[in-house]
Amino acid sequence: MASERAVLRVGVLDFTSSGWAAGSTFTRALTCSLLSVCREEGVEVFILSDKAESPIGKDLPVTVLQVAPPLLGPPTKAPSFRGESLLRRALGRSDPSHTYNAYIAAREHGISVLLPPGAVPCWAAGVKTVGWISDFQHVYLPEFFSREERRKRDEAFRSLAERADLVLLSSRAARDHFAAFAPDYVDKARVAPFPSMFAFEPPSGDPHGSPRKYNLPEKFVLVANQFWAHKNHEIVVEALDRLRRKGVRVAVVMTGLPVDSRDLSNHALSRLLQAVARGGLAGQVTVLGQVPRNDLVDLMRVAAIVIQPSRFEGWSTVVQDAKALGRPVACSDIPVHREQAPDSLGFFPCDRPDILADLLAAHWDALEPGPDRDGEESALAAEREFAGLHGRTLLGICREAVRT
Repeated sequence: MASERAVLRVGVLDFTSSGWAAGSTFTRALTCSLLSVCREEGVEVFILSDKAESPIGKDLPVTVLQVAPPLLGPPTKAPSFRGESLLRRALGRSDPSHTYNAYIAAREHGISVLLPPGAVPCWAAGVKTVGWISDFQHVYLPEFFSREERRKRDEAFRSLAERADLVLLSSRAARDHFAAFAPDYVDKARVAPFPSMFAFEPPSGDPHGSPRKYNLPEKFVLVANQFWAHKNHEIVVEALDRLRRKGVRVAVVMTGLPVDSRDLSNHALSRLLQAVARGGLAGQVTVLGQVPRNDLVDLMRVAAIVIQPSRFEGWSTVVQDAKALGRPVACSDIPVHREQAPDSLGFFPCDRPDILADLLAAHWDALEPGPDRDGEESALAAEREFAGLHGRTLLGICREAVRT
């Protein structure tokens, strides 16, 4: 009889989304980490995607199983009356019989364990699952969600906790939140912080072309978050205003998709731009919006410091990328940031621009634009080790799920 190692097939769901940049990064990091250890262990890795092309590129030995959309959906009941499917199509509602095409494909291709689904149907027997919850922002920052959104997330997360064989979380902070949210299922929780994609795709070449293209100053702070309300960009502008009044001039570059599905009128972005104007900071703050990936990599490599002011994270890709490149970071003082970046240049409370201003004033003169070639190479080597640990942890979780 073949050993478990010889027959284990791991399926990774593609979380790539045009509205969520971190989804693509998470999918690629998860798959690359697994591939780095699975080839030696005789384990096969597949990606289940509603796209024909691999989200991690063509050069890696992974098979893409194309799944008809929708790839996943919220927990639903089977059609309960004749003609319901026709009625749903007329109303523009998805058909529950097609909601979990990923599980159908997983069974058809003999997938042993599927990860990391955000929902598990009650009929998923035959496919072991390692579910994933990115964070519990709706519980701790309810003001950024409607009552209906909070209700749906509560239902989806509780269903996942109940039905998944194990639940993957990206930080100890997220595990603590899971324990408070679903204490009856805390024994299913497994923590696996994910690495930067720079562990697998190290940057190369001269990074100064992109800053020149956008007419940026030689020395600047980088804030690389999508413009969602909870990302808390405004505190950076308020800190700059305080510094300006003290005669300290600091340039800031902001990148990210200027859209928030929870703020369709873009009130948060409007407030940010108005704060820049009120503070007379138009010459110091450059808002680029979403830039090509290669440009973002260049900007991060040359930034004097990367600031992550977010009010809530499950595990910050921005912080992890900055660490992987050896760039200094300053973070909002939330538990996950202290866990992820204990060697940060400093932490500041989410509502204290004065403390952020003091932090920048204390360090700005000593900070130098990157890249620091030696520091970058050392940081990348450490990130590759971290990625190897991530892959071994994931494979161990997958094997544990199969044994449940």
